[in-house]
Amino acid sequence: MDKTVPSGAAMLLAFIGGIEAPHGFDTVYGNNQAKLAKPLTSMTIDEVIAAGPRWTRSFGSSAAGFLQFMRATLLRLKKKLRLSGKELLDGPMQMALGHELLKERGFDEFMAGSKSRTAFGLGLAQEWASFPVLTPTVKGAGKAARTLKRGQSYYAGDGLNKALVAPERVEAMLDKLKAPAAAPAPVLDVAAVTAPDKATVERVQQQLKDLGYTEVGGVDGKVGTMTATAIRAFRADNGLPAGDGIDDDMLLALQKARPRTIAPERANAAPEVVRDKVPEVKANWLSKVGGYIVGIPAAAGALLKGSLDNIPVARDYIDPLTSIASDVPGWVWLAGIAGIAGALVLVSRHGEAKGVEAFQTGARR
Repeated sequence: MDKTVPSGAAMLLAFIGGIEAPHGFDTVYGNNQAKLAKPLTSMTIDEVIAAGPRWTRSFGSSAAGFLQFMRATLLRLKKKLRLSGKELLDGPMQMALGHELLKERGFDEFMAGSKSRTAFGLGLAQEWASFPVLTPTVKGAGKAARTLKRGQSYYAGDGLNKALVAPERVEAMLDKLKAPAAAPAPVLDVAAVTAPDKATVERVQQQLKDLGYTEVGGVDGKVGTMTATAIRAFRADNGLPAGDGIDDDMLLALQKARPRTIAPERANAAPEVVRDKVPEVKANWLSKVGGYIVGIPAAAGALLKGSLDNIPVARDYIDPLTSIASDVPGWVWLAGIAGIAGALVLVSRHGEAKGVEAFQTGARR
């Protein structure tokens, strides 16, 4: 089977997969891939087909892979393409099968201009439940007929599926496929980028975290300061126009990107270097130094107090320190201060070490 996928089809499939399965080619329905004995991309087509009924019982659906192939779809494509079933359902195979699905839904006709954007969009919605219909659509006939609103999933109402992408974004992607190639702009025109919906932002945030852009912060569906910082870093690392907007080029790049690498100078950064870059590391270091400044004299005083109590001259110097609580021996107070200072040193040292480690490994940027 020829696994060559034209660039336009590959771009559309990457867009579809980013909506259907943002965690990639090993995804199974409900993001239950961690429960599999081995990664999906290490399984053969026959193994995935055989596991389908079990996944449906356990996870709620047999949908698998970057494009969420249903068991029935794999069975049909296996027969149509005359596959043996021993082929791995790896990334290239998933993209090749996805290309076949696009062709079945009229991709070639759409690109040639003989099928409208709305009609092709309906085909995509019929194939991938997370995609919306682009115009009000009547589904079914007779008494069973129902009208779907623009933006609804073709399978809305089944209790399992809903549209996860706005119709405007689908239309923009389809228009982009047919637009003539243009020289890339040096800077992203953020104003021209359609504001992403919350679900899209959440997927982007999770993908950035998975790739090592931990400065993204939490996955909350909001493009705040931390998320914007992570987006700018990702765009710079992947040769995209500068900016903090989420556009289709970035969504495509997220699907192809490899985990962020840590530069040697960062991985081996000395603590004093990290202190200048990470505020909390410096704060822990200052607390540690303060603990030493207070703790060492207090500990020394505690050791000396008992032995010096009977020396009149020494007593005259030390007694003012303990006169507030005359019932408690002075060495006890000093020992307490030393203990608190020692605890502060230990906690601060631990925090400083963890901060340095987080910076070196990229967990803190």
